[in-house]
Amino acid sequence: MPKKIAFIGPLPPPVGGVALANLRAQEIIARKVPSYKVINLNTSKKSINADLYKKKGLGEFFHFTKNIFQLIRFVFRHKIFIANVFIVPNISFLREAIFIFILKLKAKKLVVHLHAKTDGDLFLHGFRLKLFTWIISLGDIIFVLSEKHHKAFYSKYINPEKLVVLENFVDYKEFQNEIEDKQPHFLYVGRLSEKKGFETLVDALIIAGELLKDLKIEVLGAFENAEFEERMKSKINDNNLVNFIFHGPQMGEAKFHYFKKCSVFIFPSYFENSPIVLKEAIAAKMAIIASDIIENKNMLDTFNNKVYFKQKNAADLASKLILLHQDKNLVLDMMKHSERIKQYDIPFAEQIILKSLKLK
Repeated sequence: MPKKIAFIGPLPPPVGGVALANLRAQEIIARKVPSYKVINLNTSKKSINADLYKKKGLGEFFHFTKNIFQLIRFVFRHKIFIANVFIVPNISFLREAIFIFILKLKAKKLVVHLHAKTDGDLFLHGFRLKLFTWIISLGDIIFVLSEKHHKAFYSKYINPEKLVVLENFVDYKEFQNEIEDKQPHFLYVGRLSEKKGFETLVDALIIAGELLKDLKIEVLGAFENAEFEERMKSKINDNNLVNFIFHGPQMGEAKFHYFKKCSVFIFPSYFENSPIVLKEAIAAKMAIIASDIIENKNMLDTFNNKVYFKQKNAADLASKLILLHQDKNLVLDMMKHSERIKQYDIPFAEQIILKSLKLK
């Protein structure tokens, strides 16, 4: 009977970075070590849009409670060799802490995939941070998202020997294209929300006016909530903006199509961790416009495939949009630089996962 490797965490939908990381890690294990059986418990609410920043009510409490009972049934149905649990430091950690205690008792090895910022979330301050990292420390292996930023921070609270850097990764084959076949369209991918910078993008187009009237922006994603959708659509209509082509949330080949098609990736978010969409843009050989938050700079600073704008600054974003819309040679140089970046491809992640889990 094959040994079982379990994954406990969200799966798409919604199409978020943690859900994609979970899905891709499962695919690696299933493909590279087929002698093991991959099983999973999906903790997602499976909604198309996810309002991550609204106050959590009874519905969220009941969902968390249901997940805990699902996990109890799950661990009694399966003899788990390795348990992988995906952790974020917001209110959902109240559920995930219970997951960790249960899995520590029932699995031979516990692997924590820590998708956490270093500040700005509920469990990242004071006593809550100490409690959070103490519980995380129960993991035998703890994957963090970067060396200089995440590992350096969490090493203050967790035994550094347990911390292994596993960058969010992508399968470059899914994004393969020829630069000369791309169209001069821009691309936005992600939740359409204030913190993801979508309103800043709308305001930038209003500021740019006639200078960007013929710019086309493909938009993949759902509005975070009805109020924000109504406000943005009113602003777009009131200012006669015709730039946006809305496609809703996309996955698989439908999503890859737009990455392959477009030349410039727009990333105006000011609330991030280790954004996987930037790596997807790199894999797709795109030029990048990104906000200057530390999480983006940690990833992009050493590359010449990007321009930054000041976070939340619509006028600065407008100037960068105009620059890349008008300077085709600059965009071409930036795309060629992205083409040379290979370190986020899946083979690197495969080596780290298989070595860390001792599955070679």
